[in-house]
Amino acid sequence: MLGILIELVISFLLLKYVAGQDIEVLGLKPNKLRITQLLVGILWPIVFYCLYEFVLAYFVHNPYRLNQPYRFTDFLNSAGYVLRTVAYEELIFRGAILYLLIEKIGGQKALLFSACAFGIYHWFSWQAFGNPLQMLFIFYTTATAGFLFAMAYLQTRSMYLQFGLHFGCNFATMIIFSKDKTVGAQWLVKSFSKDPFVPIAVISITVLIIHFIGFQLFTYWLLKKSRLLNRKK
Repeated sequence: MLGILIELVISFLLLKYVAGQDIEVLGLKPNKLRITQLLVGILWPIVFYCLYEFVLAYFVHNPYRLNQPYRFTDFLNSAGYVLRTVAYEELIFRGAILYLLIEKIGGQKALLFSACAFGIYHWFSWQAFGNPLQMLFIFYTTATAGFLFAMAYLQTRSMYLQFGLHFGCNFATMIIFSKDKTVGAQWLVKSFSKDPFVPIAVISITVLIIHFIGFQLFTYWLLKKSRLLNRKK
């Protein structure tokens, strides 16, 4: 929490003395529209990843089930961790610095710069150095996600939608299905340790494509087409 408070202070100082603006240019003050965008941002990744995982589990005949030892305290600890890390990363990569970049070099260049910085940051946070293939995969997944989160700010001029999208992604992948084991016990687990069935090649390739580009493409389309996700207030 201390780190987040320090980020807020630095953001205030940067905006005031570099841009001559109040911190409200980040769209932090809640209102009905922003709360709605926050909720949509949270729900959309959860719906997408749940559908993806459940359909994949169906094809491999390995359905998910509730993790019996999972406790409410596990959920609170994991959710608190995700909440803090999302707030920390959003303020760094898509807070005052993103606003200043948009003003100085334009929206599209700012989005690309923010996305690349977010991807490179995860090489350090995930200690991925030494494995080029892993580094490339991490950069792709995190940079494309970072581009979408930054795009959400550019279109709404509020941090609510981008925060919701980031939190929803991490909640689904780190708590419900626990792709990141450092967070702790997952909410759902597979029924069998090994998939009983391997689908035909066409299904496997389709699943692989959706895994790598599905969320990014659908989210980009939603950000472009949805009137709710394009509104500023």
